[in-house]
Order: sequence, then structure tokens, then C-alpha cells
Amino acid sequence: MQEIANSQLKDTQVVHWKKAFRDLVVITQKRPTRNKRSIIATYLDVFDDIRKLFAEKAKQQGFSFLASDFSFNSGKGRCPNCQGLGIVESNQLFFENVELTCPVCHGSRYKDEILKVKIDDYSIADVLELSIKEAISFFGNHSLNHYSLSLLTKTNLDYISLGQGTDNLSGGEMQRLRLASTISKQKGNKHLFILDEPTTGMHKIDVFHFMELIQKLIEDGNTFFFIEHNLDVIRQADYIVELGPSGGDEGGKIVYSGDIASFVKLNTKTSAYL
Repeated sequence: MQEIANSQLKDTQVVHWKKAFRDLVVITQKRPTRNKRSIIATYLDVFDDIRKLFAEKAKQQGFSFLASDFSFNSGKGRCPNCQGLGIVESNQLFFENVELTCPVCHGSRYKDEILKVKIDDYSIADVLELSIKEAISFFGNHSLNHYSLSLLTKTNLDYISLGQGTDNLSGGEMQRLRLASTISKQKGNKHLFILDEPTTGMHKIDVFHFMELIQKLIEDGNTFFFIEHNLDVIRQADYIVELGPSGGDEGGKIVYSGDIASFVKLNTKTSAYL
């Protein structure tokens, strides 16, 4: 009977959580598979809109290009020499291969005829060179959705370019990019986010901007669970659960659970530094 009662209680708790939150979103530290063709624009799902915009402009200018021709991953518009990578490998025989700028497209990834299509004097290659901050202005001028880009600016990540490869980002940069991408795809608010050490690799100022965004999302009605060691994050928590008392075999026990006001009065290995 006790097992049946416990099962019913768990079912009730699940229903309660489903009513309280629109969705559960888990963001881990797992990096995406290294891929030279994965860029910021594709990761944020904004490249399709850019290509459609250029296809419409091409038609107005008398070209017969399709949106697919403005992709460097496939289509008729990519450089045939480097297959849209913008670089070629030079075989050094006894040494590691060296990547060189493609001598045909000069790193633009595209054929010359594709680059003739301009919007505000920008070719498709020029747009990919825009920083996130510059891209927001371009998107705004052409009624493109730039919500995901604006989220990046709030995490102090507006210096990267739309065409930058995701495999070139640091761990901290990738965490912020993943958060912005995930949040931008959620409809509405009232989501429950679980983040696994999201500030890993971040500079102190980056953590500041990151937490500004988190607080704004909380004010909008979202809830966040952090698995975190960063004191700048912990001190902003409403509720804290500390595991310990040490690491490894001497850890895993609940040392404290409760509000931060009571936590700072204790003398645990974490509260002592708050």
C-alpha cells in the first residue's frame, strides 16, 4: 500500500510541475561536434532568413539565384575550389597540413557572381563578416528576427561575427551561445531551465553580463536551477543546496538547503567565502 501511495504522490508531483512550467530546458557543458561548416548564423537559425533575403534581392536585380545558391554548404553559389570552406589544406608531407586561404574565392566561400548581389552595399560574404552588434542593425533595417542576436549582446558576446565557426569558440563563449540559442527557440516564458556550470571559462565581467540576462529572464517568469561553484552566481540565488562536506568519497551529502540569508550565517566551505 505504501508503494502505491508513493507512486500516486509522484504522479501528482509530475502533474503539478507540468502545470507550473511550460517546458523543461536542460543545458549541459557538452560541446557540439567540431564542424568547420557550423557557424554562428546557422547555430542561431538565422542564416535561412539571410539567404531568403538575398534571393529576393537577386530577383529584383535581374538574377535567377535561389536561396539555396547563397549557402556555402551546398548549391551552385559556393566556390568550387574550396567547396565553400574558404580555406584549402596544403599537404606538407612530413609535417602537419597547413590551412591556407582559398586562392580562388579569397576566403569569401562564394563564386564571384553570387557576390554581385548586394544589400546596403553588403554581399552575402560581407554580411557573414558582420559582428553580432552590426548584424542587429542590418536585421532591423530589413525586418528580420534578431531576438537571438540581442540575447548574445546581453551576455557580452556581441563581438563575434555571424560567419565565425563554432569550433573556434571558447568553452565560456559556447555556453553563452547555447543559452541564447536555446532561449530564443522557446515560445513565451514560464520555462524551467537547468544549467550545468554555465559560467565555466567565463571572465568575471562576462559572468556579470550573463547573470544580468538570467535575472531579466527570471523577471519575465522563468525559473533557473544552477549546478554551479561560482560565488558571483551563488550569492544571487534565492534558494541554495550545498553538497559536501568535501569532495569525492567524502561528498554527496546535503550540508545545507534553504535561503541565502540563513546560509551566509553558517560556516560551511562555501558560505565562509560569501
